[in-house]
Amino acid sequence: MQRPPPPPPRTVSQWPPKPPKQPVNREAEIAEILRRKQHGIPLGTALLRSRMVWVYTSMFVIPTAIVFMLVGGKTELSKEDLMKTPSWERLKHGKLAYANPADRTERENQINEVLFNTKGSMRHEWARKKDEAKA
Repeated sequence: MQRPPPPPPRTVSQWPPKPPKQPVNREAEIAEILRRKQHGIPLGTALLRSRMVWVYTSMFVIPTAIVFMLVGGKTELSKEDLMKTPSWERLKHGKLAYANPADRTERENQINEVLFNTKGSMRHEWARKKDEAKA
């Protein structure tokens, strides 16, 4: 009497083992679908989709509508209103807008000295040494 050959080793895609297939009762499935339709219960992925609709609505649409109502329906400022804001003043004067006028002139002098009054060379030290060695 011969033994049957051993089953092939299981691969990762075969694990965990799948349960044996049950016979499908089509009449019961159709009855369940009809019952859900009669009672207004979403089917399968439709339930998931309806939940996703509510999640994204609550994340994006509702906060946008609340803010729109709070600002009175205005979505942009006129040029005159914009020029009255503190942000415009900071933008107009740059980083020095926060300083008082005495400090502002001192800072401007420091910046001008660094930018325009430096006497340093733009060449690296090794390049200067190389030029001195040639001369």
